[in-house]
Amino acid sequence: MKFPGSVHDATVFKESGIFKNHSRIIPEFLKLVGNKEIPFIILGDPAYPLLPWLLKPYTGHLTPQEESFNCYLSTGRIVVENAFGRLKGRWRCLAKRIDINYKFVPYVALACATLHNFVEIRKEKFTPINEYECNQQPPDWHCNQVLESSECDPSDLREHLKEYIVSNFPLRSSSK
Repeated sequence: MKFPGSVHDATVFKESGIFKNHSRIIPEFLKLVGNKEIPFIILGDPAYPLLPWLLKPYTGHLTPQEESFNCYLSTGRIVVENAFGRLKGRWRCLAKRIDINYKFVPYVALACATLHNFVEIRKEKFTPINEYECNQQPPDWHCNQVLESSECDPSDLREHLKEYIVSNFPLRSSSK
């Protein structure tokens, strides 16, 4: 499906292959964290839904523990965002509209990712790009529409991870 550039990321995500096929795409691997088995999860920002396989920060009035959890979650997301920034910095065609037949776009993206991994291993320099800000509104998520029968409640999962972090790491606060 084709989306214009002004469509919010979460809307595109809801129509994506990973959203629709997550049970086949995300590996079924559990890691014991504290006393609870935690599945592979994707880290998202507040615009995304809280799902058993997609973790997002707490929102609203936060306790110090929730704020600390959000800081640790943000640290993980920043690593990924920086990697994509370097990828787009090296392969500028990924930072704008690609004027080719849409059927070839996955091949272009795969070629860029492959070359990117090669130059990352060799520690080659790249030119960073500046992202532009959009006033995009997140879609209204109705979790009952997106949650399937699942063995773990995403709120319980996030709560457990927050408690684990609070018990094992120093509290952090965001710089507001």
